[in-house]
Amino acid sequence: MILEFYLFYVAALGFIQNVAFTLVSRARNRDKFLYHAITSVLSNGVFFLTFRELVMADMTWSLFAPYLFGTVFGSLFGAKVAMGIEQAIGALADGVRQ
Repeated sequence: MILEFYLFYVAALGFIQNVAFTLVSRARNRDKFLYHAITSVLSNGVFFLTFRELVMADMTWSLFAPYLFGTVFGSLFGAKVAMGIEQAIGALADGVRQ
């Protein structure tokens, strides 16, 4: 039971990590500096916490699949979230002006 919870926890951390990474990746190509700054703090903070957890668990191969699936789904979900945020705040891609 504890192992299953921990594997879910690693998957959740990977998911959150890649949602945050996708947000900052898209934000750096937008015209809203504050949006980029906020997503950068979020992404780097989650990255640190995730890798701290993986290192503390000796990064065993049993963590690979949950981490991989969490990060893949986090990237996909993060793209949808980012598009919604960008539309809500009127963030435009660099070089695009109305």
